[in-house]
Amino acid sequence: MQRSDVKSRSLLAGTLLGVTLVFLPFQETLNAQLPGENDTLMIREVVITRKQIGSEQPGFKFYPVDSSLIRNYAHYSLNDLLREATPLFIKEYAPGMAATSSFRGTSAGHTQVAWNGININDPMLGQTDFSLIPTAMIDNVMVSFGGASMDLGSGAIGGIINLGTEPDWDSRFSLEASPGTGSFGRHQAIARVSAGTDRFQSVTKAYLSEASNDFKYTDYNAPDPVEKNREHNYALSRSLMQELYFRKGTDVLSARVWYQDASRDLPGSTLWGYSSEKQSDNYLRSLISYDAVREKSEFFATAAWMHSNMHYRSSYDTTENIVSTLVVKSGLNLHLKGSTQLKFVLNNELNNAAADSYAENILHNNASLTISAEKKKGKWLGAALLVRETLNDRTFLLPDFSAGVELRTIPGKEHYVKMNVSRNSRIPSLNDRFWVPGGNPDLKNEYAWAIEAGYRMEYKKGTTLSAYSELNYFNNHIRNMIRWLPDESFVWNAYNAGKVNTSGIELSSGGKYRLQRFTADIAGSYSFTRARDISTSSDNDSQMPYIPGHQARASLALGYGNIYTSFSTSYSGMIFEDTGNADRLKDYTLTSVTGGLRLNLGRNSADLKLRIDNLFNVSYETIRYYPQPGRSYFLSLLLKFRS
Repeated sequence: MQRSDVKSRSLLAGTLLGVTLVFLPFQETLNAQLPGENDTLMIREVVITRKQIGSEQPGFKFYPVDSSLIRNYAHYSLNDLLREATPLFIKEYAPGMAATSSFRGTSAGHTQVAWNGININDPMLGQTDFSLIPTAMIDNVMVSFGGASMDLGSGAIGGIINLGTEPDWDSRFSLEASPGTGSFGRHQAIARVSAGTDRFQSVTKAYLSEASNDFKYTDYNAPDPVEKNREHNYALSRSLMQELYFRKGTDVLSARVWYQDASRDLPGSTLWGYSSEKQSDNYLRSLISYDAVREKSEFFATAAWMHSNMHYRSSYDTTENIVSTLVVKSGLNLHLKGSTQLKFVLNNELNNAAADSYAENILHNNASLTISAEKKKGKWLGAALLVRETLNDRTFLLPDFSAGVELRTIPGKEHYVKMNVSRNSRIPSLNDRFWVPGGNPDLKNEYAWAIEAGYRMEYKKGTTLSAYSELNYFNNHIRNMIRWLPDESFVWNAYNAGKVNTSGIELSSGGKYRLQRFTADIAGSYSFTRARDISTSSDNDSQMPYIPGHQARASLALGYGNIYTSFSTSYSGMIFEDTGNADRLKDYTLTSVTGGLRLNLGRNSADLKLRIDNLFNVSYETIRYYPQPGRSYFLSLLLKFRS
């Protein structure tokens, strides 16, 4: 085990070094859509696909997840995709159990998840369980870091993950069916049907997954380490989405409905064991939106209604939480003289929550007005400014803002210096305020001052070679951070008791090579995060619990004709369990390998793929007493029929 760990770490380090050394020297231009470009036609194309959910403002960091990677993870949950594709730290109890993220040293509550620009975080918890979101339901993923999140929503001090769905207007009819089976009693099936014309499209997606998750693990907490089987870890998930799109000229009307239900056992920790815990979750999300593009303006309007029901039961307790949410969001983007854009966005969210642990039903309304401006000076300078005013129930909050600037450093080359500063605030979750006992209705909003600076370069040589490198530094000062602390009667209560500083660097490089039937994609990233809790002392140097200081990733994908393979490895540094850094979880390196064969049968095709996760059978935990699975296999077949 140790020898394998060392081997995979060495390979990871070598790959990262090679990627960085290869791509940093490139100096030539890449003719892509960049914030510094002044091209009206380019802007219009982005707007038609709902610019307000994927806008890239000058000076800020945005990361679109590669569409091919999303397709490769169709049989996996969102947490698996994010672990592979982004520098986020994913904290999860076990396969199929709750999974959350940490953006740049922030907590799970500082991450917002949006669906086509609409916030879908649980209003009661103030966060999203990534394990309940199947990647098969998603067409594109945009990750907005730090202050970049404010262009899409409020409260995401760490960042926003936007999940998008969109049509293929060139498609007439296509049917995709993809069954899969793998280790630990895992069985899945995915289906997708698209039909329409260049003016109307219908897309139907269905997903079914079940797994026993009865993997073997070594219990190091026993007097003598012994190998056991993880028990009571069954998970079942079903998801169905229907999308309808109507287009006339540059106007698009769309309607989407997404239903999910999941039921799972909660096996408990290896220290305390199983307590007959089970949880079921049901979600119904629906939205209708309208986008209109004119010569010098764009308009969008979206209305969404969402309903969720969570039922928890165990040998000692039963809880049911029901939440209904109505969201209305609209915006106007005006193109002024001199490559200047002015945008207005109005958002109103109404939540109605009923829970066994609340004294009464809670009705909460949050409204905001956002005004932003972008200015592009020729092809060498871009700047952005955003101001948001929020009305929380009947109280106006201190306005939030962000400002960014992006400068081309070499004339005619895709080299940019980026800088931004922001003040972003987060309203406490409903549980923080109204949970009985312990909720505190008088909690103040959390807020953060953040700065970021970075450098990005891109290179392209014809259609054969493209590459990029990016380096970013960030620094966040989070205040009024909400903590749950025990009182003299050992009852946990919510307080504004936290002051946290997080800082670090993020380095990423990648490239693509295409030559006739041969393709090669390589990518690597490294992030260092320093997260300090200075609530009691500004001199505290301890790393905050469950935030790794070092993370790194590397991947290589090769293809020749219909044969393809990919290799990826990720390293997560040592994790501390307590504020004093006395107890820790060991660092670990995970490696996966995929190989497949595509067969083209006229307009139809078949794709047979085998994936091996945790290739070197590493024993690891992301949360103490919750072991993760060792080596596993997954075999899938994708059938496509087109007319």
